[in-house]
Amino acid sequence: MVYGFDTNLVTVTSQNLHTSLGSLIIGGLVATALSGIVSMQTVLYARLFENDSGILKSVVALVFFLDILHTCMVWVADWEYFVASFGNTEITDHVFWSAGLTIALTAITTVTVHFFFSYRLYRLSKGNWFVVAPMVILALARVVSAIATSAELIRLGSFYEFYVHYRWLFTLGLVLSTALDIMITGSLCLYLRKSRHGGSGRLDHILNSVTLYTVENGMITCVATVLSLILWLAKPHALIYLGLHFAISKLYANSFLASMNARKMLRVQNTQSSGSGHRLPVIFAHHFTSRGDRRSSPDAVDLTGTKLQITVDKTVDYVTDDVPVSRHDPDEGKVEMDMGKAV
Repeated sequence: MVYGFDTNLVTVTSQNLHTSLGSLIIGGLVATALSGIVSMQTVLYARLFENDSGILKSVVALVFFLDILHTCMVWVADWEYFVASFGNTEITDHVFWSAGLTIALTAITTVTVHFFFSYRLYRLSKGNWFVVAPMVILALARVVSAIATSAELIRLGSFYEFYVHYRWLFTLGLVLSTALDIMITGSLCLYLRKSRHGGSGRLDHILNSVTLYTVENGMITCVATVLSLILWLAKPHALIYLGLHFAISKLYANSFLASMNARKMLRVQNTQSSGSGHRLPVIFAHHFTSRGDRRSSPDAVDLTGTKLQITVDKTVDYVTDDVPVSRHDPDEGKVEMDMGKAV
């Protein structure tokens, strides 16, 4: 017996079978629902921020593609467990390639989002590499450990064998992901608080909203990762942790896209607060916007995509020898004049 759980891993009881399969199907349904939200947010981003730079659009497209691919792998894994292996009571110990691949895809999505928020922190801290560099290193270590986990699971084809020999590898990935969530969220909140002016003005109110939003985003992903870690350590013989892990990738993708789309709200609030003489600190880098749209101050939040249409109507009054007449046609933007009766 290794680590005290091997007996349960070898002998799959009826209760563990129901728990594992139930967790996989519920995790798949939740992941699919969250993937729908990711798609909706991607469409919303495409409509609101047409003038974003090609780099930022590519990152959004990458996250969307990874999310769709991950969802397809979840469906394939559920098919293998529920349909192709119907009646096999020992199936929950087998690792299908699609189930193993979901772990690597989750890691790639996670590291993409971590890099984005690290870059945002780099801009907010005015290029402080001493703060950002450790996060980048941990993010790279996290994705390497997750890809290695995925490869070993597929190679061994057994959760039991993986647990005996490489338990630490999957644990390391979840621990690093949790640590990164805490570090990035804490650092962003710290620098946002430093940007406050100590009053109760509109700018400080906006910064409070951004800080709260940052904490909520970081908390959701962190809590999901911690729960998956706890279930992996406490109940490795049940696949509850894997079902929960299906949804983690979607939470990171939604966190990233929600942060992108929140710029529309920040633009409105920042415009309303411009009369106070202060602007929001740099959260979204100004060079993320295409060159044709860089008209705002480099110290302002770059929020592109809002179109402004101004209609000017003109009315001309005149007097003739008979009757003063003026007609205004707002649809055509022209003024027609009736000169009345000829004298």
